[in-house]
Amino acid sequence: MTVRDIRYQAAVIENGCVLLLYCVPHGAAGFWVLPGGGREAHESAEACVMREVREEAGIDVQVDRLLYDIAADPPDGTYQRWRTYLCRYTSGIAAPGGGEGWAELTAIRWLPLHDSGQWASALDGDVFLYAQLLRIRDVAAPAELYRNATSWIEKPSLNTRDA
Repeated sequence: MTVRDIRYQAAVIENGCVLLLYCVPHGAAGFWVLPGGGREAHESAEACVMREVREEAGIDVQVDRLLYDIAADPPDGTYQRWRTYLCRYTSGIAAPGGGEGWAELTAIRWLPLHDSGQWASALDGDVFLYAQLLRIRDVAAPAELYRNATSWIEKPSLNTRDA
């Protein structure tokens, strides 16, 4: 696993839901993550985010703006900072894409941002993702974006697959 300073990640919001990927490290329990990863030397931050979403979720996005840049302290120590960008779905069929050699991406979910009480209990115990979801909800998801969302939902138009 490569250690990088910054993880560039996407908060892809569609109909009030944020895209999550289920990551399963070899020989370890899986967990939900935002799409993202490390920037290549020739890439802008925005190009990195678009590439990572395309590789990991099979969709194209438009990067709107930087939502937050915070210190990170993941258990594996791979990143020192998380930079999260607000993104809008533009095209493609959402599906988990491959992995990094140390883990596989096996599922996607569109999580409604409007009510943290409806989030799966697995997210409640994830101190890293749970805090990020709260920040995304508070910073990027005004009420008009999620007024029709009700719970974990499938998005047939985006070919969502569950774990």
